Amino acid sequence: MANIEDQRRSPPAAEEQVDLLLSGGWVLTVDAQRRVFRHGAVAIRGSKIVDVGGAADLTRRYRATRTIDTSGMVVLPGLINGHRHLLCTPKGAQPDGNTTLENLRDFVYPAFASLTEEDMQAYTAHATAEMIRFGTTTFEEPGCVHLPAVLEALVKSGMRCRVGPWTWDQGGVAGANCPDWIRLTTAEAVQRLEQGLETVRAFDHPLIDDAVTIEGVGTCSDGLNVAAANLAREADSLFVLHKATSEQEVRLEREAFGHRPVEHMYRIGALNEHVFMNHVTSLEDFEVSMIAESGARIGQNPSTALKLSKGTTQTGKWPELLRAGVPIALGTDAENASNHADLCRAMYLAALLPRDARRDPSAVTAEQAIEMATIGGATALRMDDRIGSLETGKEADVTLFAASDFDWRPLHNPISNLVYGATGYSVDTVVIAGQIVLEHGVHTRIDLEETRARAEASDRRVLRDLGVDPAPLSWPIVDGPDD
Repeated sequence: MANIEDQRRSPPAAEEQVDLLLSGGWVLTVDAQRRVFRHGAVAIRGSKIVDVGGAADLTRRYRATRTIDTSGMVVLPGLINGHRHLLCTPKGAQPDGNTTLENLRDFVYPAFASLTEEDMQAYTAHATAEMIRFGTTTFEEPGCVHLPAVLEALVKSGMRCRVGPWTWDQGGVAGANCPDWIRLTTAEAVQRLEQGLETVRAFDHPLIDDAVTIEGVGTCSDGLNVAAANLAREADSLFVLHKATSEQEVRLEREAFGHRPVEHMYRIGALNEHVFMNHVTSLEDFEVSMIAESGARIGQNPSTALKLSKGTTQTGKWPELLRAGVPIALGTDAENASNHADLCRAMYLAALLPRDARRDPSAVTAEQAIEMATIGGATALRMDDRIGSLETGKEADVTLFAASDFDWRPLHNPISNLVYGATGYSVDTVVIAGQIVLEHGVHTRIDLEETRARAEASDRRVLRDLGVDPAPLSWPIVDGPDD
């Protein structure tokens, strides 16, 4: 009896010090076992996750410098945007009714050509602020200009990113009649890619990874595609391009090569485990097999596919790609292609569009949609050893959703509520590498009004350069513009 009393009176095990404890709410770990804690907690020290488990257990074992009560919240790994351009063009100013290739030639490329270093810093600040507000902690930038200026702005944002320089040689089947902008030979394009890797690596920031980024969409030669794929593998980087983006692109490549776009990449040896193809809305089953065999990865952008009428429900192979084990990320693309950066809306479309297309309510599950926005995106970007799930030793990138309003209530199944009901506006707090960058919906690192003003000033100048009316409404405007 005395021994029992001694044990009862003995002091508890020493508490371990951590910097931040997120405790009390639903925790969707998206780890290998896909564990969900009804009353969970995440312990963070520095930039790393120390522990994930039940709130009662972790609050007993850890003493935190700061504790955030997540009761009434749903906690996820930081969301990952697999395709978000920083080469933004004025949102809402692009005329409707164009195809992908028409849109690029008539509006996007000329706008890109007009951008200055100051514009790129302003757009980077605004785009990252928008993504953070909607719970995104990591994104892939598929090719920008003024790379050093972008890198400086990325550091200020606090976001995690893969980035490289905009590159093409205009030598592909859709390379004719493109603007005379960044005119490069194939050799010069490869040199630009190599310099991009060197620039990002010399910058040496823990949140910024490099990428080998070319335009694609039929604007790049076979030589550039093969060289970029080889360079990414040799440099242990990621080769990023736009591919199989529309039936128009398919038709052009079949006429030129007798192959479909992805098939052609496979046959010329430009597909490997370091290749990340965006859009890929037009596939055949045999191309799915080629992608899976090569180890290549895919970025899906459902809102862009709908806005630009890419045929994702008719010619997309999203359920087949998932069944084949191909890593798929979700993206929101650019200002005028998607017009928003809300991955919740992307999850909703990624889950539901294939069901209607196949008339199969299980074609893509809600769980798979969440995976594409977290661990699937991390895998597609070759970053899953660091991010994408809430696990001990991984980077402390965490998104906290406030689950108190109509989109979340009643709350019986947080997976269902997140995919089918929530939007990014229910994001409450965002943590990146252990740092709180959004708290109760308010940015902690930026002046939002100043950021918006700078981006809109760049918009107005770009539109003046293009001679485009910033408000091309089909309905009459009865008073004048604000500016």
